Amino acid sequence: MAVSVPALMKVAELVEDGALRLAERPVPRVPDGWSLIRVRAAGVCGTELHFLEGLLDPMGIPRVLGHEVAGEVTGARTGSSGSRVAVYNVMNCGSCRYCNTNRDRLCAHSLGMIGFTADGGFAEYVVVPERNLVPVPGSVSLEAAAVLACSGMTAVHAVRLAGLGIGDPVVVNGIGGVGLMLVQVAALAGATVLAVADETAKLDLAQNLGARAGLLIDDPEGYETLPEEAIRMMGRAPDVFFETVGTRETMRAGFGCLAPGGSFVQIGYTSQPLDIHPGALIKNELRILTSAAGSRNDLETAIALASQDRLAVVIANRTDLDGLPEAIQSLRDRHVLGRNVIRYESG
Repeated sequence: MAVSVPALMKVAELVEDGALRLAERPVPRVPDGWSLIRVRAAGVCGTELHFLEGLLDPMGIPRVLGHEVAGEVTGARTGSSGSRVAVYNVMNCGSCRYCNTNRDRLCAHSLGMIGFTADGGFAEYVVVPERNLVPVPGSVSLEAAAVLACSGMTAVHAVRLAGLGIGDPVVVNGIGGVGLMLVQVAALAGATVLAVADETAKLDLAQNLGARAGLLIDDPEGYETLPEEAIRMMGRAPDVFFETVGTRETMRAGFGCLAPGGSFVQIGYTSQPLDIHPGALIKNELRILTSAAGSRNDLETAIALASQDRLAVVIANRTDLDGLPEAIQSLRDRHVLGRNVIRYESG
């Protein structure tokens, strides 16, 4: 049955000086090989702050942000209207050597990323390549699927990249949306997880979701004692340090607490430089790994785990597009337990 699509849609767009503006735009046309998605949910990621603060370049403004997207296929050349889907946000070619080895994020012929260099899900409709649509089973809500489309797949990708083994002691530093997913996926991989956060409520949540222990550090100076605290709480130095905070103090502490042969995994973006003497790396054969986004397979894995009740999506607050500025401000204030989600009315 044909679905009626309006001529105009409501969007929240990034404009000059890092401001967000509510506006109306024409619903985008659907090129061959693309689909029009009626957005039902869009997660509000910390990456949004990087755009607003100028750390990331959206490659043109005004730009509709929002890279954690799930909804229903409304217009497509393949006749799949009505399907529930999550949007894989990396617009990869699907055939280069990176795409063929499950490293889609490094695609040699990438068209960019939805919600980064192309308009995203802070809109009632978004147009995406058909290859970027991942089916969502009925057991997974579209709100959860939206969050899994970034933080879920990011955690799966980072844990796979780190090559965790059963019983490996690891630290997850920063219990935001990605940190909560990292705790769960690392625990599923068999690791023993120490969660480090700036609020007791975040630690309680992390421990309920699989962290073996939690450590409260609510000021930069507190990270000076992290190496000894990690050893005390875990029995030995950790093999992997997942870094999601990205300050000089946290990154320095991450390297300081690693066991010989350990891996420092930097996730996401930071404006602060990494400061470590090469001799410290060489002496203990430490590895620096960087992890951003993930592959389509990582997203499929995250959705499958959620459908089996093995990966929980914690939604802190739900709002509509009018409430997006408040959702972003709560991220700035670091008081979000899980993920804020923009929800669109069904109809």
